[in-house]
Amino acid sequence: MQIAVYPNSDTLSHEAAAYVVRVAQEAIVTHGRFTFALSGGSTPKKLYALLAEEPYCSQIDWALVEIFWSDERCVPPDSEDSNFLLAQRAMLSKIPIAANQIHRMPAEKDDRDVASLAYTRDMQVTFGTDGVPAFDLIQLGMGPEGHTASLFPHQPSLHEQQRLVMPVSVPKPPPPRLTFTPRILNAANHVLFLVTGTDKAEALQAVLEGAYQPDEYPAQLVKPLKGEVTWMLDQAAASLLQQKKEVTQ
Repeated sequence: MQIAVYPNSDTLSHEAAAYVVRVAQEAIVTHGRFTFALSGGSTPKKLYALLAEEPYCSQIDWALVEIFWSDERCVPPDSEDSNFLLAQRAMLSKIPIAANQIHRMPAEKDDRDVASLAYTRDMQVTFGTDGVPAFDLIQLGMGPEGHTASLFPHQPSLHEQQRLVMPVSVPKPPPPRLTFTPRILNAANHVLFLVTGTDKAEALQAVLEGAYQPDEYPAQLVKPLKGEVTWMLDQAAASLLQQKKEVTQ
């Protein structure tokens, strides 16, 4: 696990963009494409916008990129609550990527179990596997209670052993969502957490330095067996950590 602390969210976002470029280039050289799962929220919005701009945009061969989402609110894709819409506005509408390489979670469907299975199948077909797809990079955030994706404390989703995507109802509006389960998060080659703000400091300290209590702090569940986890934090989020790597730029 790598932990880096940056003076502000702007510096963090530039470092995250450079990190995504590096992972993308390595994946394309290694196996001919880059599979990337996005999250929602205000913190990655800055990252997505940067990836659509220079110097980062032209460093990724977008013709060889497949975009997915780690979770989605059960709203139409044009809703202001949609994680897809956030990424569409900030990045996807501005980069040279084909529509069939953007795999939106169909979370607005009435039958969320059917939608979860359909998304699982979409991933498996894209990855050419009947098993658990191994993303090159899953980008995640963390909430002030320690949730990640839409895996919230004390919910059955934390213990799901079979499904890769499942419907959940969470204690945060809008409640109905689809989410990746720990099974697919922990198959990734790289996981990048972006965490900013003082409201995350207490939970972050518990996740990174406290006892292992994944029912209390679901972000602790993200421990890929063969992958690498990188935490990029601003100073506000990292303010309670006892051990941290300071980065000043």
